[in-house]
Amino acid sequence: MRFRFRGGEDCPDWVLAEISTISKLSSIKLKLICIQILNHIEEEEVKYNTFTKLIDNNMFTMSDVKGLVAALTFILQSALRNDVESSSLDSELQQLGFPKEHASSLTKAYTDHAQKAREALRRTSLRYPAPSVEWTVDYIASSTKHGKIDEPLINLNINGTPCTVTVEKLDVILSELKVASKSIKNIKL
Repeated sequence: MRFRFRGGEDCPDWVLAEISTISKLSSIKLKLICIQILNHIEEEEVKYNTFTKLIDNNMFTMSDVKGLVAALTFILQSALRNDVESSSLDSELQQLGFPKEHASSLTKAYTDHAQKAREALRRTSLRYPAPSVEWTVDYIASSTKHGKIDEPLINLNINGTPCTVTVEKLDVILSELKVASKSIKNIKL
C-alpha cells in the first residue's frame, strides 16, 4: 500500500512492527511523546531519558522505548517532509493499524506543532552553496593549426574550476541543469 505521509511509498516493516508496542500506550501519553519528538526534531540526538519518564518502565524495556520513539519520529518526519494534511495522516495511521484514539492523538500533536517542526527541518536539511560562475565568450574565426574554425567557445569558471565548452556542450549542460532544478523543486521538506 502507498501512503501520502511516505511520499507515495509503502510503510517500512519495522515501523509496522512497532505499532503493537505503540498501541500499549495510553493516547494521552502518546500525544505527550509526540510533542516531545516534535520539540526534539531540531536536536541531533534524541534524549531517551525524557521519554522513559513518560512511559511506565514496568511495561516497556529500553529497547521498546527506543523502537517506539524511532517509529514515531519516522512517521512524524515523513509527514512533515511530505506536507501531509492532518485528516490524511489520521486516516493513513488507522489503515496501518493504529487505534482511532492513538491516531487522533498523534495527528493532534502533529497539527499543533507542524509549522515549527517543518521550519526546523528546513534549517537542518542539506543545502548546497550557490555556485560562483564567471564566463567569457571567445569567437575564433581561424587558427594556424586548425584553419578556419568560425565557432564561439565559452570559457567557464565554476567555483574556481576553469573549463572551455562549445555551444552544443553548453546547451546540454543547461538542459540538464533545468531537469535537475525541476526535480529539486518537487522535493518537499
